[in-house]
Amino acid sequence: MSEALLSKWLLTYFRQRLPFPKEWLPQGSYWVGGSLRDAYLAWLRGQAGDSKGPVDLDLMCPADPVGWAAGVARRLKAGFVVLDAERQIARIVLGQGGASTPTAATVDAALQVGPTPEADLRQRDFTCNALALELQEGHLLDPTGGRADIQQGCLRMVHPDNLSADPVRLLRAYRQAAQLGFALDPATAEAIRQRAPLLARVAAERVRAEVVTLLETGIPGLAHLQAAVAAGLLAAWLPRLAPQSPGFAQAQAVWQWAEIWQLQYPRTLAELAQPLADRRGGLLATVLAALLWDPAGTPAETVEAELERLRFSRAEMRAIQKLHQLLPLLQTLLTHSPTPGQQWRLYHQAGSLFGGLALLAAATGSSPQEIESWLRRYEDPQDPLAHLVPLLDGNDLLHSLGAKPGPWVGQLLQALQEAQAAGQIQTRAEALSFARRWRERSSQP
Repeated sequence: MSEALLSKWLLTYFRQRLPFPKEWLPQGSYWVGGSLRDAYLAWLRGQAGDSKGPVDLDLMCPADPVGWAAGVARRLKAGFVVLDAERQIARIVLGQGGASTPTAATVDAALQVGPTPEADLRQRDFTCNALALELQEGHLLDPTGGRADIQQGCLRMVHPDNLSADPVRLLRAYRQAAQLGFALDPATAEAIRQRAPLLARVAAERVRAEVVTLLETGIPGLAHLQAAVAAGLLAAWLPRLAPQSPGFAQAQAVWQWAEIWQLQYPRTLAELAQPLADRRGGLLATVLAALLWDPAGTPAETVEAELERLRFSRAEMRAIQKLHQLLPLLQTLLTHSPTPGQQWRLYHQAGSLFGGLALLAAATGSSPQEIESWLRRYEDPQDPLAHLVPLLDGNDLLHSLGAKPGPWVGQLLQALQEAQAAGQIQTRAEALSFARRWRERSSQP
């Protein structure tokens, strides 16, 4: 199809997603970034593009992008934040659900770097990201051959020096290749390998963000993460991880079993997806636990140090530690005939992470059929072992026994629930009788 049709289509695509009148755009501005690349991909594939999802647009402006963005945000009564004062990058944030903005939208405006738009594009990371659409007439700039690389599904660096200028781009190459389904250009892969030590200088949060996105991209992301490890990129961050580490196959198996079990155990998998930190949930923690699990045994302190190095949250570290601690126990119970008390105790200890524990067990070689007998119980919210409803709580004990609070309350509640799981007590009266006998035996004050 002709260049004129492409330019018209891209300009229409942009204007349909722009959350304010096109007349408000600054003179001489260009549409740039990933959303332009993705729009061009949609054009090539004959797709209309996603017009209902969140809007994320990037603008390159010849002058004062911060002042312009602040003015538009005021007119829209929208959020506004300066992302980088030195490089003059600002963001307009519009909430979801308004009459004029039915979907959430962000518009980033950045100052053009260099004397011309082409000079700016030549300083970008990869050719597929070095396109720009002029927003008056729709002229498409492509000074680095990005369109040809997009057509061929090739992720190619603009210049090796651009990778050195911001070393997180070394890891970003693998992340974007995974997300786009592109192959990494061999010369680019070699340039990354040569510069791998530079990634140690990057802020931990930026490295973590790339690793997390690779893990969240599923099996393709794991394959590219493995290639990044082979290139030496994570030597300073996850030094135990090697290309041949069993963790890659284990993490891949977590994704495979999650897909299989999603339809059979939707409640369990939905609970696992709940956020632990930011938007990162228990499923991601399970994938990471599988990646870092060494069947030969690794001290918990070593795993914790690796996670701390990448600034994972305390909640995520506790979740991964719990999965690693409980995995051997579940593996043992799966090969024996556990008592009801043992089953309840494991469900109780795992809590909302039980789905992740089941996935981890399947990923590390336990029988899926045996695991599913546990999953069926957990999926049923009325199951008396997986979701035991205590007959008494702490207040009941204090009031009924006329005793003072202390550590004994938690110990007694645990004993009561174990007895209930084992079928030794079934009513409130039986629970109170059990509690009185327990207090007499334990000689609690």
